Amino acid sequence: MMTSHPPVSSTLRTAINQIVDAAAKADRLDRVAKVLHDITARFHSLGELVHEASDDEVLLYASDTLTIYHITLTPGLQYPPHSHLMDALIGIYQGKETNFIYPRSDGRVQVPERCEAIAPEVVHLSPDIVHAVANPGMARSGALHVYLGDLLHTKRQMWRFTGDLPDAFDNDRYLAEARPIEP
Repeated sequence: MMTSHPPVSSTLRTAINQIVDAAAKADRLDRVAKVLHDITARFHSLGELVHEASDDEVLLYASDTLTIYHITLTPGLQYPPHSHLMDALIGIYQGKETNFIYPRSDGRVQVPERCEAIAPEVVHLSPDIVHAVANPGMARSGALHVYLGDLLHTKRQMWRFTGDLPDAFDNDRYLAEARPIEP
């Protein structure tokens, strides 16, 4: 199953095709990471967002083995902790992103470690990581989030900021529960 592509620029379409091609080969994590590093550097050199949308998240590609989003985070917002249950590569090409990495104990999330990524940078999140993402900058950030699996149909989890036990991931609730970044 493959999701159709939204209208995007030829620059972004080329990048999607390069990631899809890299993901179809052996050593796909390493190959996709290398391609994403190149794309991130190229997009960063443009000095602007490669895709404008009113939503922070735009699904670019989805199949049984690969999911790609273009993410333009709103400044000052942090999204709830969540899991992906698959390798994720984040290519930040404009601005910066903060990832809050949450250790778990008895299913609850604990005090997170704060990891800053400033463009151009590629971050790898392993399948077992629970994280929250935020934009600490003054302008919308720009990134490609690449998941090596079917993110749309994976039964993953999300947590409330209070550290309660997890619930099933719900994208509408995920977006609605965004809040100002914690100091």
